[in-house]
Amino acid sequence: GPRRALLLLTAVAHVLLTMTCWIASPSPALGGWLRFDALGGLFLGITSALFLMAAIYSLGYLRRESRAPRPDFDEGFLFANAPEATFTACLLLFLAAMTLVTISQRFGLLWVAIEATTLASAPLIYFHRHHRSLEATWKYLLLCSVGIALALLGNFFLAVAASDHGGIATPLVVSDLVGAAGRLDAPWLKAAFVLFLVGYGTKMGLAPLHTWLPDAHSEAPSVVSALLSGALLNCAFLGILRMQQVCVAAGQGAFGQNLLIVFGLLSMAVAAVFIPGQGDFKRMLA
Repeated sequence: GPRRALLLLTAVAHVLLTMTCWIASPSPALGGWLRFDALGGLFLGITSALFLMAAIYSLGYLRRESRAPRPDFDEGFLFANAPEATFTACLLLFLAAMTLVTISQRFGLLWVAIEATTLASAPLIYFHRHHRSLEATWKYLLLCSVGIALALLGNFFLAVAASDHGGIATPLVVSDLVGAAGRLDAPWLKAAFVLFLVGYGTKMGLAPLHTWLPDAHSEAPSVVSALLSGALLNCAFLGILRMQQVCVAAGQGAFGQNLLIVFGLLSMAVAAVFIPGQGDFKRMLA
């Protein structure tokens, strides 16, 4: 149908535009708020390639999915899928939000873009109008909203760290903060990094705030699970890496590295405990 064609054409156009940006790096826009750099370009390339593969897979997936109510194989009650138009629109909004994340250099705009990925992807998790899907979607929204609120507080702390107490405050743009790193207030900067790590780490699926992830992945369609794993989590990770860039320039790189290692090892340990007893493959991978 035309919706599937639009999805595929958008994915192809996105890949071509991303390749063009890699070949000829575009000029910054909105006073440096939007900029294509090497770090963001890497994540944008991964997102673009994955979305193209997801769009190709979606053509067959949507063709096979029945629009009529059908019984649940486990509990027997009837449920129906969301309209294809809603699914396609949310996928395209999801791509737009993830693209904005990769080119955002202003921390406030980055926060808005990451929150937009949550709002665009929530209806995709609820594609199968099922009570388990609804539960997974609400868990995803509630936990990620708590995380995004902590990240917003981290933005406020970063603004305090960048304020000159009577002078001109440094704009919360990555390049400006890196350039003025020597003037940043170290305790406030460390506190901001912790809030960014916990806040965006919730969206990234770092333990112990990862509990939304197995439910969302197991209940979402396979194509959505792939985008959640391979692209959405990267967007949250990019937010943490942007903050780590500032910390490194300010001489606080070791502080951020140690925290990342601790949360990474904790996440691996939690996964190692639960994987052996998990029979659902999608939950096991999540």
